[in-house]
Amino acid sequence: MENIKKTKFKLLICSISFFMVYFGVASSMLMIKPKEKINKESNFKLTENKLKIRGNIYDNNGYLIATTIRKHDLIINPSVLRDPKKFEIEFKKIFGKQASFNFKDKLHSDLKYLKVKKNISIKDYNKILKIGEPGIKLEESYIRKYPGKSLAAHIIGKVDIDGNGISGVEKKLNNKLSSSKDIHLTIDSGIQNIFKKLLLEQISKFQADAGAGIIMNANNGKIKSIISLPDYDNNINNNLQKKQVFNNATKGLYELGSTLKIFTAAMAIESGKVKDDQLIDVSSPILLSKSQKISDIKKINFPINLPEIIVHSSNIGTAKIATSLGHHIQKKYFNLLGFNQKVDIEIVETSLPSIRYDNHPSSLMSKSYGYGIQISPLHLSKATAITLNGGKLVTPTLLKKKKKPEKNIQVLSKKTSKKLRSILYLVVNDKNGTGKSAKSFYYPIGGKTGTVKKLIDGKYSNTENIVAFTGAFPIHKPEYVFTIVIDQPKPQKFSAMRNTAGWVIAPMVGKLINRISPILKIKPSNFLSSELGLKRYKIRGASL
Repeated sequence: MENIKKTKFKLLICSISFFMVYFGVASSMLMIKPKEKINKESNFKLTENKLKIRGNIYDNNGYLIATTIRKHDLIINPSVLRDPKKFEIEFKKIFGKQASFNFKDKLHSDLKYLKVKKNISIKDYNKILKIGEPGIKLEESYIRKYPGKSLAAHIIGKVDIDGNGISGVEKKLNNKLSSSKDIHLTIDSGIQNIFKKLLLEQISKFQADAGAGIIMNANNGKIKSIISLPDYDNNINNNLQKKQVFNNATKGLYELGSTLKIFTAAMAIESGKVKDDQLIDVSSPILLSKSQKISDIKKINFPINLPEIIVHSSNIGTAKIATSLGHHIQKKYFNLLGFNQKVDIEIVETSLPSIRYDNHPSSLMSKSYGYGIQISPLHLSKATAITLNGGKLVTPTLLKKKKKPEKNIQVLSKKTSKKLRSILYLVVNDKNGTGKSAKSFYYPIGGKTGTVKKLIDGKYSNTENIVAFTGAFPIHKPEYVFTIVIDQPKPQKFSAMRNTAGWVIAPMVGKLINRISPILKIKPSNFLSSELGLKRYKIRGASL
């Protein structure tokens, strides 16, 4: 009986000891934080990476354009390797040319943590295990991937090795994305691809250096497409050139020539300083100095009105209009159109326009037709939308759902806006218009071409230029505005050695709008200006 009691007592003691050990281990395990990083200083340990899965980025139709995938990296503990030399040889046998890592110093060290292969497959990991060395583990991490490769690369942006945004939407909305929240953009992948293909074709045909393009809703500022060329595959981080990663559409600043005549005409009509039927003499150049003068490509020997000045793209006529307006009115409307500030949009790559402000008459006149004022294509798109959408302020956005509703601010009157739509319709649809090659037989387009000598090292080149085209469709009731800029197109035989906007950009505009309008659910329209509700202006021809 006494032996039985002793046995029971021993069992009780053992049980108490067991439970003490068990609860001690369990409590210590509970104290370990989940997703703890590898401790690189103490014992070699591998646990799940604590990084949160970064939010996805989708286009307007819900297509995935940026995501995060789980990967595994090969980690070794050099301090416990039995034969570092053998490990190096076997490692290089497995990975061949991929094994560019220099092991010699680190493998023979007391390091407890060394990452030797990123994104290793399970198959290769099993091969490494067969080497028979201790201290080999897999570390789980995450990598950002862009299924569309170069699709809207400048807009989406990139992340660094720690998964933090360093450019584009990835940077601007980093807090939201890093909190595992998804982003839905206004970008339409289909339109983006169509636009890029057509722009690339023109850049190639004219051996140009670069290009940019924007398609934006004229009424709410939602951007359907932004192109900047050259571009890059967003999954590649090495050996990228500066010109590839630079966003020409939102950060590049350019003198955009005669496209600025749209706004000079708007100022003139809105201020009441110039009537649209007022005749202006453009038969003689304006002499600025002994070596400088303002002249036109087309010689017009009779007085012309404001619509004719825009359709024929007369520098002389535009300069005379600017003179009647004065510096104060010009600056006032430049500011109202947003040329005095960066465009507030969901990326960081934007620029502040550069405008020459002085009291010289030459400065006033030159800015009226696009010299002495450098803006981005995004600035031009915004100003075009304001001028043609009924005069309402619009703020460009890349987000499908805006946080704040657009303020109902009237920049120009509806009457002024309607007159400009009628005039720009003629630029494309009248036989005398500089943009007549942009005409579509299905959708009424209006816009303005611009060709400007390129400013290089403080001097204007006689051989290199920048061409631009901005406008809206359908022009009688604008739903979308477009802006296209091409840098340094070269004269070609098929273009009669001309490299102006009318030859370089206009031919692609009709093709572009014909292809994307069905996607945007815009129905074809009858073309007669009377049926479109546009004012009918008579445009007289001019001689070269």
